[in-house]
Amino acid sequence: MTHDEQPPGHAVSPEGGGTADELSCEEAARNVFEYLDGELPPGYSERVHRHVEMCQRCYPYFNFERAFLDYVHDRGMRPARSAKLEERLKRLLDDLEGREP
Repeated sequence: MTHDEQPPGHAVSPEGGGTADELSCEEAARNVFEYLDGELPPGYSERVHRHVEMCQRCYPYFNFERAFLDYVHDRGMRPARSAKLEERLKRLLDDLEGREP
């Protein structure tokens, strides 16, 4: 499927859908880069894939991000990763998980 083709199927509601196996748009979008980079576990990656293929809201977003990553990779650019930034983010996430809702 090229970046310009329309997704098959019908739109999925932004809230997620009818079955426990369906993801919400927010869940799918939270995992866009891990999905596109092939870093998600196979079962979860398939759930994201199904959502994106069926969701008229998410499909263009994922296609744009895929085209952007293809552009960057085609030019030999690699996003810089800062170990210091990753460590700060990990600490912040750990702190947030430890808080009461």
